[in-house]
Amino acid sequence: MVTIRPVELRDVDVIYRYRLDEEVMFWGSGGYGNAIPAREQLVQEFQSQSSMDTKRIFAIEVEVAGNQEPVVIGTISFREMDRIARRATIGMLIGDRNYWGKGYGTAALNQFVTMLFARYNLNRIDLDTFADNKRAIRCYEKVGFSVEGVRRQAMWTMNGYRDQVLMGLLQEEWLAKKGNRSFYLE
Repeated sequence: MVTIRPVELRDVDVIYRYRLDEEVMFWGSGGYGNAIPAREQLVQEFQSQSSMDTKRIFAIEVEVAGNQEPVVIGTISFREMDRIARRATIGMLIGDRNYWGKGYGTAALNQFVTMLFARYNLNRIDLDTFADNKRAIRCYEKVGFSVEGVRRQAMWTMNGYRDQVLMGLLQEEWLAKKGNRSFYLE
């Protein structure tokens, strides 16, 4: 079972370890070279989060047989939240490679999108990734995101320039996909 919760200080070490993994960060950050913050920056960022922020990070946890506590496998976040336009840009990182390609990202993204549309009453959710990130694009499309455009050679990676894929999802599209059912009365 996958759950999402706000990050806490107890998550700093595991999330920092994920951010030190170059392959994880290549796929999770578009390959930007400055993707590794100092551990102290993570502590400060986690401590300063507020429910009214325009940027927040959440932990993705899974229950693992034999473990008493759920395991944090990554993060999912929003940034650039505009409460008047009712839109935000999101990002997701599955940091533990053992959980890649097993549907955990799709499950986490479904929960996160539901939270953003239901609790935050967003009208639109944006995201972007580079065109080579086929696994992520498939995940986003499963949840309902559509490719809205491609910016050629817009992202610099450790392997050179890459095209940036822009994707979006509207609340009305999400509701139609769910059959216009209430979010929590199912």
